[in-house]
Amino acid sequence: MMGSSDEDQCSGETDMLDIGQEQSSRLADHELKEMLLKKYSGCLSRLRSEFLKKRKKGKLPKDARSALLEWWNTHYRWPYPTEEDKLRLAARTGLDPKQINNWFINQRKRHWKPSEGMRFALMEGVAGGSSGTTLYFDTGTIGP
Repeated sequence: MMGSSDEDQCSGETDMLDIGQEQSSRLADHELKEMLLKKYSGCLSRLRSEFLKKRKKGKLPKDARSALLEWWNTHYRWPYPTEEDKLRLAARTGLDPKQINNWFINQRKRHWKPSEGMRFALMEGVAGGSSGTTLYFDTGTIGP
């Protein structure tokens, strides 16, 4: 197989056609991209600015956190503030009651481990005070 054959010439022509098609495809892609950018650039910049606005609000103020932690440390054995406690804390810290509630939910989830004795803690009057209802936690026992 010496010299040039018909196959070599056809192969070279095919390669040139592929390169030409690839370049025209790139050019078409570039033109499409430019057209879309011109048409939608206003929308894209508005969307970008909206996404940049929506940032995480961040941590609560330091004095509010310290007031909540103070209550937490005082009531560590049973860190479930009453509605009155939450309202007092909201007034003291300047936070919304929902923020107070969420802080306690997160704090209990992240940092509270009920003591071993808490498993057998006794709650009386669950069903209205003097009914004699007894509830033992974690044992599954309910009744007088």
